[in-house]
Amino acid sequence: MPTLAMLGVNHRSAPVDLRERLAIGDDRLAGALAQLRELGDEAYILSTCNRTELYLVGEDPEPWVALIDFLARAQQVPADEFDAHCYFMTDDAAGRNLFRVASGLDSMVLGEDQVLGQVRSAFQVAQATGVVQRTIGWLLPMAIEVGRRVRTETGIGRGSVSPSSVAVSLAQRTLGDLRSRSVLVIGAGEAGKATARSLVQAGVERILVTNRSSQRVEHVTAAVPAVAVPFAGLTEALHTADIAISCTSATEHVVSTEELRSVMARRPDRPLLCIDIAVPRDFDPAIAEIPAVHLYNIDDLEEACAENRDERGREAAAAEVIVDEAVEEYRAWRRTQDLAPVVGALYQRAEAIRRAEVERTLRRLGSLSAEDRVLIDLMTSSIVRRLLHGPVSVLKADADDANGSELARLARELFALPDESRSPDGP
Repeated sequence: MPTLAMLGVNHRSAPVDLRERLAIGDDRLAGALAQLRELGDEAYILSTCNRTELYLVGEDPEPWVALIDFLARAQQVPADEFDAHCYFMTDDAAGRNLFRVASGLDSMVLGEDQVLGQVRSAFQVAQATGVVQRTIGWLLPMAIEVGRRVRTETGIGRGSVSPSSVAVSLAQRTLGDLRSRSVLVIGAGEAGKATARSLVQAGVERILVTNRSSQRVEHVTAAVPAVAVPFAGLTEALHTADIAISCTSATEHVVSTEELRSVMARRPDRPLLCIDIAVPRDFDPAIAEIPAVHLYNIDDLEEACAENRDERGREAAAAEVIVDEAVEEYRAWRRTQDLAPVVGALYQRAEAIRRAEVERTLRRLGSLSAEDRVLIDLMTSSIVRRLLHGPVSVLKADADDANGSELARLARELFALPDESRSPDGP
C-alpha cells in the first residue's frame, strides 16, 4: 500500500527562531493541506508552538525530498537553512511518532494536556479540506484514542500541565509569591485561558486579559476572575503590569521594541517580566535588550520543565506501553490493507466469470420464466461467495502473522489477478 511519510521539526531539533519561520498558522492550514495533498493521496499537518510536522500518504519513492521542497516553498525558507534540523519517518515509525505526540510523550512539558486538542483540531481541518482517506482516516482517530487512554489510564497528565502552567511556574521561580503581582495575559485562545487558570491557582488577584477579538476575552473572563482590557489599551496595560505572558496565534510581533521601550521609559524603576510562549513569537526578541525587561521565550521553559519530567517519568513507561499496543494494531491494519485490492480483484474476476456463464446458459434455456432466471442468478452468486469465503478469510487472518505484501503477491499469481488492481474490498 502507499507509504505514510512524515517530515518535522520540533523543540529538540530546531531553535524557536527557526520553528517560528516554519510554523503554519491556522489561517493558512487549509490552503497548505490542499497544496500538500497534490504530492500524494492524503495529507495532514500539525503545527504547534513546539513543532511543525507534515504527513503525506503516497507512492513517491523519495518523499522526504518532496516534503522538504514543499515546506521551503510554503514558508519561503531556503531548504539549506532547515533541512539539517528535520527528522523524517515512514509507516510504523511515523505512526508511533504521532501516537507519542498526541499522548504528550514528545512534548517539552511531559504529559501536557493541550496537544491532544491541537491534534484533533488539525484533523478536523484536514477532514473539512477533503485530504483524508483510508490511511489518515484510520490513523488520526487511533492517535486521539491513544491520547485519551494515556490520560485516563496513567498518571502522566495528573493535574493541569501545559506550556501555560510552566510559564506561570517560571514567573513564580523568578519573582517568588505572585499574589500581589499584576499579570497581563496577551491572547485569549485555549492557551490564554489555560494561563489565566494557572494564575488563579497561583493566587494572583489581579489578572488582565487582552486580545484582538473582544469576544474571546469575554470567554476567558467568564471562566476566571480576570479583567478584560481592550486591545487598543495594550500599551497602558503593559505599563501597569509586573508580568506579561503572551500566547497569541499572530503571525507577526504583537509587542514591538519601540512600544515597550516607551512603556519602560515611564516606569524606569519597575522591572517587567515578559514570558513569550507563542510561536511565532509575540514579543520582538530585541526587547530583551531594553533595561529592566526580562524576556523569556518558549525554549527558556526547558529548565522549568525538568522537574515536571522527573515527577512524571515513572508514568511515561506505562504510557509507552499503550503506544506500543497502538503501533502493533496499526502494523496489523497495514498488513490487511495490502490484501484489500487483491481481495476486491478476486471477487470482481469471479463475478465476471459467473455472469458470463449465467448469460450463456440462460440463452440456451430460453423458455425459463423471469422468476426462474432470478433464482439461477441468486444461486450462482451464492456459490461464488461461498467458494471464496474460505480462501479470503484465511488470507485476511494470515495477514496478521505474515507479510501482507507477500500474501498479496502469491494471491495474484494463484488467481492470475492483475498487479495494477486497486479495487475496493469485496463482500
